[in-house]
Formats: sequence, structure tokens, C-alpha cells
Amino acid sequence: MSTQPIGHKGYGYTLKQSRKPREDVDFPLGPEQSKKRQDESGEQRGDGLRARIRALLADVSTDGGSGISFQDILDHREMLERDWGDRMERDLRGLGVDMTRVFRLVNDPAAGSVTAGADHPDKMKIDQYFASNSEMVEDFERVLQLGKLSDTALRKLTVDEMGQELSVEAMAWWFQSNMEGASLFAGGGTVFGMGASSYKSLDIRV
Repeated sequence: MSTQPIGHKGYGYTLKQSRKPREDVDFPLGPEQSKKRQDESGEQRGDGLRARIRALLADVSTDGGSGISFQDILDHREMLERDWGDRMERDLRGLGVDMTRVFRLVNDPAAGSVTAGADHPDKMKIDQYFASNSEMVEDFERVLQLGKLSDTALRKLTVDEMGQELSVEAMAWWFQSNMEGASLFAGGGTVFGMGASSYKSLDIRV
């Protein structure tokens, strides 16, 4: 059964690949030692990916049960996106930012920043707002990462499977096995406008 999108408003995230860690490219040991070191390094990266996924899933609300569904992730992301967008728009209006202009927002995880596109006349005000409100940067990154989990599930699961409940640990293992780990930690962005078309998919390269 093919999967139909379930009201998902996407965030684009095609980013250049980060420079590989030294242990990925430099193995001066013998063949057996080198292979063992590669395996251990892969396990450590896998542990880090699962830990981040678990942290994202820990905030997904449930009905008090021990498991969560993939649909719960979509619903939670949409709620967080809506709340984040409402607060940002309210705050920026208060700072005198022209909200009638459509503008891009880009998250750079390495710098821990969110910045506006150069074409907005109030770019300096927007950039300063995010520089002064680190929690808004963190929430934006969380929305982007939850969007990547949601997109992975929508691409690979049927509608029935989207409603299946799993433990957080089992779900973290599923995502680790079904997505490119580096993509979760890459940056991304969105286009913010007015009305029902506030969020639109955007392919951003940082």
C-alpha cells in the first residue's frame, strides 16, 4: 500500500557533507586492527545517533502508554512548528520587522545559529533576534530534525504502519537503520511568509 502524505509541511535540507572525522580516513594500523577500529568507530557514531533520536522522541507526547507511533512524531512536529512560528512572528513584529515580506531562515548547527536571507531589509534585526534567543535556535533545529524523522517514515512506511506503536528504543533503532545518520545533524531551513503558506519546502545549501 502506498503512503500518502499526512498534512506534512516539509523543511528542505540538502546540505554539503561535513568533513569526515580523522578516524574515517586514516588507519595506519595493520589490516585486522584497522578493521576493528573502524567497527568500533561505527558503533560509537551509531550510539550518538540513537542518543539524539531518543532525545527527540522523549518529548513526543503520548496517551500515557509506553510506546509512540510514527504518526505521533508527525503530530508533535507540527505542533512544535506551529508554536515556534507563532512566537517568532509575534516577537519579530514587536521588533519592527516587516512581516509582509517573505524571507528565508537558515540553520547552521556547527555555528549554532539561525540567520535570515540577505534579501530581507530587516535581516540584521532577525539575525540579532536569534543570536539573543538561543532557545529559539534550539527549537528550530529540533523542528528540522523531527521533520527529517517524519520524512523518513513517510517515505518508507504505509499508512497502517505509521500508526504502529513502538518503544522509544525500538523506534530509535528503526530510524538508525533506515536513514543516513549524517543528514540528521546537517542544517537546513525554511521559507517564512504570511497566512496558510507560511512554511514551504526549501532546498538550502550552507
